[in-house]
Amino acid sequence: MSSPHRKECLDYQMNDSNFCKMIRMKRTLCRKYKLAKNGIAESGKAFDRLDEAAPGNLKTQWLASEMVAQSKRIRDPAAMDLYEINIKKAPSKKEIELRLLE
Repeated sequence: MSSPHRKECLDYQMNDSNFCKMIRMKRTLCRKYKLAKNGIAESGKAFDRLDEAAPGNLKTQWLASEMVAQSKRIRDPAAMDLYEINIKKAPSKKEIELRLLE
């Protein structure tokens, strides 16, 4: 097999592979769309439950904080730090053991 023939064979194989991917893409995208559509309904229900559980005064405070952050974000990008996740780190196994020994 000469080098040009090898190149033609590889090109044919790659083009065929890409064509087959393109043909199967419709089926995959339709399946993913249906899953996403179902996920939206579930997410909406979960959000509604979470929204009902949050106190009203906190909701208004959060909305006010969000509006301030959105208005300041162009001039001061640090204003968007409001959206950072503040999760306390869980104590390590050693720390728990030391606390139990005291």
